[in-house]
Amino acid sequence: MQRYTPREELEKTLAEMRQRSLDMEQCHAEFLNVQKRYEQLLQSAPDAMVFVSRDAKIVLLNAQLATLFGYTEDDLIGRDLDFLIPERFRGRHSENVAQYFEQPRVRPMGTNLTIYGLKKDGSEFPADISLSPLETDGGIVAVGAIRDITERKKAEDEKQRLREQLAEVEKLSALGRIAANVADEIRNPLTAVGGFARRLQKIADSDKERKYAEYIIAEVSRLEGILHDVLAFSRTRSPLLENHDIRSILDNALKTWEDRCRQQSITVQKSYGDGAVIRVDKDQIREAIERLIANALDAMPQIGSLSVLLDRKMVKGAPYIRIRIRDTGEGIPAEKIEKVFEPFFSTRTSRIGTGLGLPIAKSIVEEEGGIIRIESSEGTGTTVSLLFPDLHSL
Repeated sequence: MQRYTPREELEKTLAEMRQRSLDMEQCHAEFLNVQKRYEQLLQSAPDAMVFVSRDAKIVLLNAQLATLFGYTEDDLIGRDLDFLIPERFRGRHSENVAQYFEQPRVRPMGTNLTIYGLKKDGSEFPADISLSPLETDGGIVAVGAIRDITERKKAEDEKQRLREQLAEVEKLSALGRIAANVADEIRNPLTAVGGFARRLQKIADSDKERKYAEYIIAEVSRLEGILHDVLAFSRTRSPLLENHDIRSILDNALKTWEDRCRQQSITVQKSYGDGAVIRVDKDQIREAIERLIANALDAMPQIGSLSVLLDRKMVKGAPYIRIRIRDTGEGIPAEKIEKVFEPFFSTRTSRIGTGLGLPIAKSIVEEEGGIIRIESSEGTGTTVSLLFPDLHSL
């Protein structure tokens, strides 16, 4: 005989089912609300975020990560994480991922472990990453926050470059002080040697003795020139800045080398254009120009052309007077052009000069608010440009 459930019991069961359904709907609504809030939190994170499974698959990411790498979110879901790593790092990176899941732990940014990301366009960038494990129903996932540290690396590299530059300046300054002290100690005995050699030359009884005396005098003169350059490079200058027409300074500097130009069959070409007034120490800037002309003549031992040109040029939107000293000599090899302003560096293998002409000229020009530049091509000559603010345009 079939048993019928009483109506009251059916109504009670139905009410319970309805309540359970309402509870489930409420739980689902709460779940969706929590999920929405979590996604909003994820998308509002300032860093690029990625969630990676144990098998190194991307299971979740935010818009910042997609933008950082140049993809859409759909492009990356389910892809191997190595897809975002330069190929040369992938082997090691896979090992690091496996090791992390063996011992999951929080690893903050700034642990001196720099990784590199690979963008969709093929470009790479240095990145910093923090990691933390997250327990889910599907197992542990690694949560990574990624930052592009390109600008930070540039700043760090620039800071390191400045440190090295400062250390080099301090080393050269100390070397300059030592050299100046040594030069001062040597100068008086050297002068005495030169004086006695000249006396010996006058009283020598044979040509051989006179030849030896001449050799001593020549070497003493060369050493005196070196001492003069060392002292000029190491001394502290106090330029007396006044307004001067640069054309008269250029003419006077050229007169110093007129005889040598004739001896070496070098033609001199001048093009000054309009008058140009600059604010400099007349004597010091003439010394700098004479040293540059001497360098140009050294580059043309026999036959050549020396040009001294004057014009105006805009530099970063500001008007400048430009002085160019151009020779048609041997030129400077490209691999040496960056070193020509270093003290004692020379592109010549002969004993001509001390390697201080350009450093001294650079020091003078920059102390007086100018800019010095050099352009050269091996076999065709060199042009040194001096730029000073154009007073007429200020």
